[in-house]
Amino acid sequence: MSTIAITGSLNIDLIMRASHCPSKGETVVGGPFGMAGGGKGSNQALAVSRLSAKSYMIGCVGNDDFGRRLRAVLTENHVDCTHLHTRPQAGTGTALVTVTDDGESAIVMSQGANALLTPEDIIEAKQVFSSCDAALFQMETPAETVAAGLRIAKQYGCKTFLSAEPPFNLPNEVWTNIECMILNERALSFYASSSSRSTVNNMARDILDRGVNYLVVTRSARGGLVFTRTGENFSFDAFNIRAVDNTGARDAFCAGLCVAMSEGMPIRRAAKFGAACGALACTKIGAHPSLPWRHQVSALLGEPGDDEYEL
Repeated sequence: MSTIAITGSLNIDLIMRASHCPSKGETVVGGPFGMAGGGKGSNQALAVSRLSAKSYMIGCVGNDDFGRRLRAVLTENHVDCTHLHTRPQAGTGTALVTVTDDGESAIVMSQGANALLTPEDIIEAKQVFSSCDAALFQMETPAETVAAGLRIAKQYGCKTFLSAEPPFNLPNEVWTNIECMILNERALSFYASSSSRSTVNNMARDILDRGVNYLVVTRSARGGLVFTRTGENFSFDAFNIRAVDNTGARDAFCAGLCVAMSEGMPIRRAAKFGAACGALACTKIGAHPSLPWRHQVSALLGEPGDDEYEL
């Protein structure tokens, strides 16, 4: 069993179905309403645990019903919440999620207590990193906290993963602390230098040249691209599923990739494993409820049609 520390955001998602996302000034009559756990950090921590890895959650919630609900769900799913802090001066993070009939989602997020996670909280949790195989970060907590976490995790020998969305400027010293960076094409363009934006390959090489070992560019239903410093570049296909809600799909992919690589799977197999996790997460409404279990991923991987091919 691999052991993974997840540092990041925790939200309660308020979910509304609608035929389409409203434009400026438009009111749309929606369908069913629901609430579910969310936030990139808690999604990934829960997904890691369901994929049969030991999961540690480092983050902040408010002293409110939402925070208590999130803590309970994670604890019930065997996520270690020793370093999940309660910040009474702020509410728990909240996201307003509109899910359209074709399974696409639009999200407005209030950071709440997520904005109060500090580098000192990371230092306090350094013994967690010393016992972990990998550390997984996102960009829904302060950038300086993410930078401190990547540095400390690297110092303690963790494989470091950054789901680099939503995109924010990163300090120059951060790049050499990232083993694997996962982002979409829009974020890739944000992080790449202006001189390299002519092709995806050039943008990827620009980021790898800064010290990142693996760069994974996700493309939703079109699968994704993997670039490595050793030149083992390839694409992988998405699984053919009927999408109901894609809200937690990226987080499931990131968790799956992290678990697979921390277990020693080769990058090609790890990307395929992550793609299966992401696909399964599109088949249910809500982030937490959709995150797959290991046996479900294994079953999907046994089906045909998941080939990858060279770029």
